[in-house]
Formats: sequence, structure tokens, C-alpha cells
Amino acid sequence: MEEETMIDHDSASEAENNKTDSMDPSVKEEAASDDTVKKEICSDNSDNDFPEKRSAHKIRHYRTPLYIAACIFLIAIMLFAGKQCFFNTDINGTWGMTVKGMNGKDDMVFNLSFDDTEVRFQTGGTVYIGRLTKEDENGSRLTDENGNSMLMLNMNLNGKPFVFKFDYEFTGNAFTGRTLKLTDLSGMFYEPDTKDSDAEEVKKRKNNTEFVQRDNVTYYIWNFTPSVENYNIKTDKSFKADSKLIGSWLYKTEETAYPYTITFHKDGTFEQHSYETEIHGLYSVKDGVCTLRYTEIANAEREIILSYKTEDKILTLSQEYEGSTVMERKLTKTDSPYSYKSDIK
Repeated sequence: MEEETMIDHDSASEAENNKTDSMDPSVKEEAASDDTVKKEICSDNSDNDFPEKRSAHKIRHYRTPLYIAACIFLIAIMLFAGKQCFFNTDINGTWGMTVKGMNGKDDMVFNLSFDDTEVRFQTGGTVYIGRLTKEDENGSRLTDENGNSMLMLNMNLNGKPFVFKFDYEFTGNAFTGRTLKLTDLSGMFYEPDTKDSDAEEVKKRKNNTEFVQRDNVTYYIWNFTPSVENYNIKTDKSFKADSKLIGSWLYKTEETAYPYTITFHKDGTFEQHSYETEIHGLYSVKDGVCTLRYTEIANAEREIILSYKTEDKILTLSQEYEGSTVMERKLTKTDSPYSYKSDIK
């Protein structure tokens, strides 16, 4: 049966060929033409019948660079985030610490705020503003003789100029908490101790404070953590303000080396902005007398009693001592408090 099938198939093919050979020449030519047209149509429609294939190819062609760019962008973000979380050495911002019993009785809070070339040292209601240096003249990292990163603070404290030097380093990260460790090289908080220092005082300091010894000198280390300035001012809800006193007042004359403004708020708080110093505190008024209260270094409380009067946007402040006027100043109403930044070089 198998042999017969093959023979029949060959016979059919031979018959078909014979049929074609026996065709009229014009019919054979027409059939050949039809076959050629069919082949051309099939060839032309090979792509047109499947336009989605060409579109998909083009999309893949354009998507590949986009995928690569997206991957590079994500990797850059991950590297930046990793650096910020684990290797961030940016000192800018506000850093605070609490020292227990530093003046023998009170816990004292200190805040240091850094902003490129400016430093703010806040203790109590007083803020001292100075200049921050962390690079040398060539723009390189400032270091001490041992190669440790160092910064310098130039500021005036209660009218006296000081230059404070610290070695600094960071510990921790964004998850465990960052700590700025300052090694006090010049005695901003505690003077470095030597063999001639009082043994009992040295013992107390070492028990309460981290320290390091170099060449028989003990330097104290202060640990600062991220913080915000807090003047710890508690207002009196029963306070009644003098509406004529509310607002900002500017003191500036041709003889004034550095001007200042004092601002009285409705809630009984005041703030004074002057060159390299800010004061934040409370005030009270009664019978033309204004009493200012605020704290300084070591939580020292200050109180200033002033007589005042207002007339045509002029505030006259005077201070008396033993019945005699020892100071009188005229301030002008202003819309904007004085900014110390314009005077810091």
C-alpha cells in the first residue's frame, strides 16, 4: 500500500506538469504573471501585515537608553543617601549639649549653630554671634599639629574678644543618631588641665566629662547632638502690654559703632539684636517703667530697669542710678529688626 501511494503521488505530479505543458501559451503567461504578483504582494506585506513588530522594535530601541539612565539615576540617589546617612560630615546646623552642675548647682544647656562661616553660641537667653573658620587660606581642611580636623570660633563674649579652637569629629549615623565631638583646645568650657592644675578640680571634671590627654595636658571633650535654639522663656498669661511700646525700635546715630534694635511683643517677650549679640527675655511695664529680664552665661540672671516714653514714632529710654540719669537713648520705629550679618566681615 505504501508503494502504491507513492506511485499515485508521482503520477498526479506528472499529470499536473503535463497539464501545464499542454496549456495555451497565453494562459501559461497569464498564470506566471499571477504567480509573480502574488510573490511581490507577499514580499511587500511581510512587514505591513505586522506593524506592531516594527513598533515594538523601535520602542525597545528607545527604551534601552532610558532604562540605563534610570538605573544610573537610582544608583546616584542611593549613593547620596548612603553618604548622608552614614558618612555625613557636614557641620552646618544646630548642635546642643547639657552639662550637669557646671556652675555647682544647675544643669546648663549650650547650643552651637554653624552656617558656613558663621557661628551662634546660645546659652540661656543670650546668643553670641561670631565667625567660623574650618579651612586654611588655600581652602584646605584646617588641621592641628596631629592632623585632626579643627575649627576656630572668633567671637566677643560680654565685650571681650576670644578665639576658641576645637578638634572635631562625627560619630553615629542618621539611624543611631549623629554626635559632634568637640575637643576643647582653648578652654571655651573647661580650661585644659596641666600638672599644675588643682587636683580636686581635675578629678571632678574627669568624673563628669570625657577627656583626652596629649603631652601631659588634659583636654575635655564635649558631645553635641542635633538640637534647636531654646531660650526657655515662660510668659505670664496675665501680662498686659502697652500698645505704644509694641514693635521694633532702632538705635543708630553717627557716633554709634554698631546699631541695634529692640522688639517688644504683645506676649511680654522681647528681643534685642545688635552686633554679634542677641538677647531674648521677658519684660514688664508699669507707670512708664520697663523692666527687662534675661539670662546670660552660667544662667546668670540680668535685670535692667528703664524709664520710657513714646512720641511721634520715637522711643526714649533712660536709665537712672541713685536719682541721676546715667543713660538716655532715642530709638526710631522700624519695620525690620537690625541684622548683624551685614556687619560681619
